[in-house]
Amino acid sequence: MSKTFSPSQVQELLGIDSHTLRKYATLLEGHGYQIHRNHRGHRGYFEKDVCALRKFIEFTGQEGMTLELSAQGVMKWNSEENESSITKEEVNLQTNPPNQEIIQNHDLDDLLERMEHLERINMDLIKLLKEKAVREAYLEDKINQIVKYVERSEKVITENSKMMLEETRQQIAASQQKKWWKWW
Repeated sequence: MSKTFSPSQVQELLGIDSHTLRKYATLLEGHGYQIHRNHRGHRGYFEKDVCALRKFIEFTGQEGMTLELSAQGVMKWNSEENESSITKEEVNLQTNPPNQEIIQNHDLDDLLERMEHLERINMDLIKLLKEKAVREAYLEDKINQIVKYVERSEKVITENSKMMLEETRQQIAASQQKKWWKWW
């Protein structure tokens, strides 16, 4: 059975504080990653969990990667790791294993293919993030234009209402003045 790490040990291994570890673990659990909990609900981390958290931190360090995207990346990475470990177990269970060199070349080819696939995913994510940033900048610009228009409209309305109020006061004052023919 693999070793279980306490949260404080994981914090020390990864160089993060307790709040950050809790936040990362909660985020991963929110995306379906299973972290062991004891009968009191406290987390216990296995080596695979520490690796997943390291990968999460690695993803967050990349340009344009949000915590949300990093969690999705870890889940994808984790599922690919599980698939590759199942494939390796199937290869080991064969009664007549093929030449070791062929297996290593196949593993290298798989690894290169997976790396290329991850690079494509990263490039797609970066492209999407750039498109999102452009859309957000455009929307922010439109919002600023609308705000300026509303402010100008409010200013014009305020000025018009002041002018109308002044005209009304003048008309009231004029109507209350005694006319020269009424003095006699």
